[in-house]
Amino acid sequence: MYQGVYHGSKKHEPDLDKVMRRAWDNGMDKMIITGGSLNDSKKAIDLANSDSRLFATAGCHPTRCTEFVADPDNYLNALRALIKENHDKVVAIGECGLDYDRLQFCDKEVQLKYFEFQLKLSREFNLPLFLHCRAAADDLVDILQRNKEDIVGGVVHSFDGTIEALEKILALDLYIGINGCFI
Repeated sequence: MYQGVYHGSKKHEPDLDKVMRRAWDNGMDKMIITGGSLNDSKKAIDLANSDSRLFATAGCHPTRCTEFVADPDNYLNALRALIKENHDKVVAIGECGLDYDRLQFCDKEVQLKYFEFQLKLSREFNLPLFLHCRAAADDLVDILQRNKEDIVGGVVHSFDGTIEALEKILALDLYIGINGCFI
């Protein structure tokens, strides 16, 4: 979780408590903390356990999928155990998906393999997916269509694909989130 340090450079003092206080004071009644790796998912769950209004996701972001490579089954089982042990706080599987804009962090083949690897957790735990998709909509749609029986809803954020890809994602009963990645 961002605490004022970005890529090793301190930008400001950690201020998560102030950020959350402003959110609560301005009408926010629940938040989901995103897990982007096994370690980040543990931290997200720890934070979620500190307040009844906080929840978490558990999964591995596409740019972090190299973490699977050394022992894929153990990594997936560790995610599985984390979800099972925290079933009251984990509300989605992810953030997982594909990101071809940042292949310097994880190559395409590794992302493809371990995105699909994580999908079974959605059905297993009856949880929606929190999906990431940058410059990879066609491959993401192909994987989702092939694995539609493993999908229990969800949202695709950072979506920057075509209208055709958008329509295919919506046909799978998924939602779309659009952010500033277009710039």
